[in-house]
Amino acid sequence: MYCIIFNPTAGAGRSLKTLQKIEKRMNETGVRYDVFETKYKEHATELAKNASGKGYDGIVSVGGDGTLLEIVQALHGTEETLGIIPAGTGNDFREAVRVPADPLEALDIILAGNKKRIDLGLINGRKYFLNVAGTGFDVDVLKNTNRVRRFFTGGFAYYLGIVMSLLGYKNLKIRLTLDGETIEREVLLVAFANGKCYGGGLQISPDSDVQDGLLNVTILNSIAKRRILIELPKLKRGELEKIDVAERFICKKAVIECEKKQTFNLDGDIYGETPMTFSIEASSLFVFCP
Repeated sequence: MYCIIFNPTAGAGRSLKTLQKIEKRMNETGVRYDVFETKYKEHATELAKNASGKGYDGIVSVGGDGTLLEIVQALHGTEETLGIIPAGTGNDFREAVRVPADPLEALDIILAGNKKRIDLGLINGRKYFLNVAGTGFDVDVLKNTNRVRRFFTGGFAYYLGIVMSLLGYKNLKIRLTLDGETIEREVLLVAFANGKCYGGGLQISPDSDVQDGLLNVTILNSIAKRRILIELPKLKRGELEKIDVAERFICKKAVIECEKKQTFNLDGDIYGETPMTFSIEASSLFVFCP
């Protein structure tokens, strides 16, 4: 018996078709399941808490990275196993655990029963995250995209968000303390990664390993605005090493301070405010994976 937590708003509502495919396959194969639909923000956390300890073979997310983020707040440190059925817009975290993009193939991974323990990121000692938390240009794009989403949807809204940010974005002055060593930079963006990519496939930390007990930090240092549209596509192609303003660090604990207070892009949500502390909680979550 599996618990399915379904987010009807994920993927701009396209998640319903994904759920229908999953239910059809499970009914055909005689697999028992319960479906619980999220109704409001952080409802997935409540549903996962309620399901934990009830004897389910797995607690399965049918949604995007935001749904996973909410479920993880309830499952960290338990013996429950998270199943991932990609049904959101970006579905970036699945790359870190090699879950297929196709929902039926992802279901096959869950039903096969193979699982492993993975690390989780931790913010200020209280908020867990699976994937990537970033600040700087990416947050500015997200805020601008949200402003135009009532008028435009999909990729065009994101494109407008980028254009608006190119016109108005100012680089950040930051102070980073990594395992006790402090550096100062003026940056386009900085990302704290447990997973590999964010923003719909931008490989901000392609060498991340969710089982190494380490936090990966990527900085893109200050560049002229005309270069942004040239450099960012390299992230899409996984060519971080070809960006000459990129720096990468590995640590167990990072503290970021900014000249002006900054919020973070946390799996598509605006979260927190600097100064912030990032760390890794090793082997904190079971996940179904190949």
